[in-house]
Amino acid sequence: MKSIYIINPLITKEFGEMTRRQAESVASPETQLQVVSVDKGPASIEYSYDGVIAAPYVVKKVGEVVDKADAIVINCFEDVAVDAAREITDVPIIGPGSSTMALAQLLGHNFSAVVPTSGGNLIIRRVASKAGITKLASVRAVTPDIPVVELQNEAKLVEKVTEAAVKAIEDDGAHVIVLGCTGMAGLADQVEHELADRGYNIPVVDPLIVALKLAEILADMKISHSRLTYPPPPEKERTGCD
Repeated sequence: MKSIYIINPLITKEFGEMTRRQAESVASPETQLQVVSVDKGPASIEYSYDGVIAAPYVVKKVGEVVDKADAIVINCFEDVAVDAAREITDVPIIGPGSSTMALAQLLGHNFSAVVPTSGGNLIIRRVASKAGITKLASVRAVTPDIPVVELQNEAKLVEKVTEAAVKAIEDDGAHVIVLGCTGMAGLADQVEHELADRGYNIPVVDPLIVALKLAEILADMKISHSRLTYPPPPEKERTGCD
């Protein structure tokens, strides 16, 4: 058995429950899955400001669970505090954004990300740039914007995501679609089927599933991040995040 922790960098209870349902549906039988949320932070992450608010509480939560984990997923496409978390532990730390886009590059000529709000455009592009992603064709927001905290209550979410994906395919030349928010977990198969019905047989990639499966692979292989890239921070006085 391997212990995989998924840390939600949000305080929204419903998001944690949704994450647990989706993750448990795809986790391997050998995985002991734990889903936890930060004690303080934002209700959702839609702008860089939200990520900054969440970051210290994510790092604190990593410190609380690391001794019990074989790998940890920080469940936000922005990869909140992933670099900082890697510096304080040898346990693999997975960011859904960079890992999903890296996989998407292997699946087709290029890819587009579909996001719930227009604010997600810059977040996706920052994550892509930092990770050295070169095949991002475009970022398409659903119309109109859907706040992340309202995603699970949006009756026409699949339809709206599909329409944004079609625009990415037809107008931007996308060959693969990435769901650019972990709040969209569980939609990939439905959107992929809708696109196939319209004649577009392309993969739609779910970042929560990618991050979880990568965490399982790294735990099985006993591979983690490089300590040359992520050296431990020196001891010094630090205050805050109590």
